[in-house]
Amino acid sequence: MLWLLLGCSAGVTAWAPCDAATQCREAFGFGHTCGAEGYCVEVPAEPRCDETWPVDLRERPDRYGDLLLVGSLYDHTTDIPERQASRLAVKQADESDGVDGRTVGLIQCSYEEDPALDAATSDEAAVAMANHLVDLGAFAIIGPATSGVTEAVYNGVEGAPLMVSPSATSPALTWLDAPDRPAGGAGRLWRTAPPDSLQGAVLADLVRTALGTGAQRVALVYQTGPYGEGLAEVFVDEWAGAERVAERFPYENDTQRASAASSAANPAYDAIVFISSDLPDVVSFLNSVAADGDVPDTPIFLADAARDAELLAGTESTDAHDLWPNIAGTSPAVPSGDQYDAFAAAYAGVYDGQSAGDSSYSAYAYDAAWLTLYGAAWALSNEGALTGQAAAEGLRHISDPAGESVELGPVAWNQAQASFAAGTGLDVVGASGELDYDADTEETTGPIEVWAIRDDGEPEFYVVDTVAP
Repeated sequence: MLWLLLGCSAGVTAWAPCDAATQCREAFGFGHTCGAEGYCVEVPAEPRCDETWPVDLRERPDRYGDLLLVGSLYDHTTDIPERQASRLAVKQADESDGVDGRTVGLIQCSYEEDPALDAATSDEAAVAMANHLVDLGAFAIIGPATSGVTEAVYNGVEGAPLMVSPSATSPALTWLDAPDRPAGGAGRLWRTAPPDSLQGAVLADLVRTALGTGAQRVALVYQTGPYGEGLAEVFVDEWAGAERVAERFPYENDTQRASAASSAANPAYDAIVFISSDLPDVVSFLNSVAADGDVPDTPIFLADAARDAELLAGTESTDAHDLWPNIAGTSPAVPSGDQYDAFAAAYAGVYDGQSAGDSSYSAYAYDAAWLTLYGAAWALSNEGALTGQAAAEGLRHISDPAGESVELGPVAWNQAQASFAAGTGLDVVGASGELDYDADTEETTGPIEVWAIRDDGEPEFYVVDTVAP
């Protein structure tokens, strides 16, 4: 213990030799790790990681040497409901005696492009912040929100954390973690929202029904990357036929998106389908199409990222407002039922009356955070250590049809931990619905909504139809 006494008496962590980061956190508290030279060092703060739970985590690091830490990765300009829902879950768990009696902590990091912070792209920022979270001791990351960023982080993060995304829905991610799965073991990339294979089929059927029979030409504009390309492929496979043609306009940047909007805004097309995981892209695309002025009655079909209150706010005072009657879209269904109502009430109570329904993915983000902690509870009782892989193994035990049915959240938290301590699996129901994960793909499924926009003075999304899986 000489290293510990020396470090404490000198007050300089770099003087304390170490073999593992846990030694440094136990000695000096949160924010310390074992550096490359074999001495305890303080991890420099990151401006992109500006919110914590507990709120005094950075001011009182000495209080949290035994902290059980998770991180979240979101775009802090657009993913506000998801970020807040994740924080709510961690707060509830911590206030319910944490995991195995240990304090639960959360570091919330952002990855939007922000020249005021740095010159990083979204992917670069997300990978850098993921590695920062691992340096701080996070065993798991909640997020990212989009498929492309999720792929970049999984491939770029070190330390093998568990990742649970609420909304990375690309089918291309299904087997991304397969090469890293131990024999007979779990993968480290999980998602609470169902993949886009079902949404793409519903989107194709929506367009087909809207246009009816006869020859049809559709302008299919989509963001390159796992999400846009994956959903576009499913759409084309389900929709194309002898008399149905989808002319593709992929884009990689703002200039290409604007050019694609100009091409799509052509009366020769019977419909426009636009697919992007970035909400600002959707707003900009609609504004570009509206400015063209040649498509006042052309149906426009959007995907799940568009079903967000920010879409209404970003187009209400522009020419794109005139396109609202033409717009319909698809997304995983906004949940309902007692469990969702309890989440929504707690969300409104903590966040000054805000509605969890402002995003279709807020409940999925809440469940993603709780599942991360369920994985931790299983690992601490059954795997011998808390690592990303050990927590992933825990998620293999939440969809046990023979297990006791429990509702994800604070009410049944002690019950769930007791079952895991006894080595017993559970049948978990979340705020987003049934969490019945397939043992091979480690993916769940759920209903898909068809939505449109209603404007009665206070615009809102409303559900046209719900398609069961």
